[in-house]
Amino acid sequence: MKKILLSITALFLGAAVFAESGYDIMKKADEVAEPKTSSSTASLTIHSKKGSDRIREVIMKSKDYGDVSKEVIVFTSPKDVSGTGYLMFEYKEDSNGNKKDSDNWLYLPAMKKTRRIASSGSESEGSFMGTDFTYQDMGDRSLNKYDYNLLGEEAVDGVDCYKVECISKEGTEKDPRYITYISKADYIMRKCEFYDRQNQLHRVLTCTDFTNIKGFTTAQKMKMENVQTGTWSLIETKNIAYDEEDIDDSLFTVAALEKGRIR
Repeated sequence: MKKILLSITALFLGAAVFAESGYDIMKKADEVAEPKTSSSTASLTIHSKKGSDRIREVIMKSKDYGDVSKEVIVFTSPKDVSGTGYLMFEYKEDSNGNKKDSDNWLYLPAMKKTRRIASSGSESEGSFMGTDFTYQDMGDRSLNKYDYNLLGEEAVDGVDCYKVECISKEGTEKDPRYITYISKADYIMRKCEFYDRQNQLHRVLTCTDFTNIKGFTTAQKMKMENVQTGTWSLIETKNIAYDEEDIDDSLFTVAALEKGRIR
């Protein structure tokens, strides 16, 4: 009996040693390899609570510089938003796990003016171009700004996922808590649920139509639904090209943004 108990104890201790924590899972998700350059087009559908849809077309390009990743998004249609551009610099974590806040610029041709968008605070939580996505959603969230709990495992669209609760250390955000579903096979997010300050479900992000492009698992559709208002926004990415061109560095500047340059 004593040997059996010792064996059971050793088995549980071994499981505890090798089990991944919520932080471990999120760190692996954060470290998933990404292409050095990316180019694509996308359709953005904005669904109102009255049931009407607005469709916008955009061109997106990004480039990884090692310590910083730069991305530019330019709206090409319809006419009322054509030329609107968004430029984002996302900085990598240093050796101590610290991450500099992103730099973000929005150009509105109707105003002929570029303004900085704060990477934290109420402005970052504002609607991105009238969608259910926020400016904060468009970038990466710093690992060190959250506490993590592994809630268990759950399948999403037939894919086995880790279910990880992420709680803001500051707690001042509009959605200070979210639960993300990370694929056990590739550590790619499949779904994310955002909860407001009253701990009520606020928004749900679902990623679908996955494809493999040059070894990179890519979601071709991302839908953000506001369950409290009944609105949703869908990004359908097309013409995706990874590591196929040396994108001109000058595209990732405010000057290019104000000229509507994307090529």
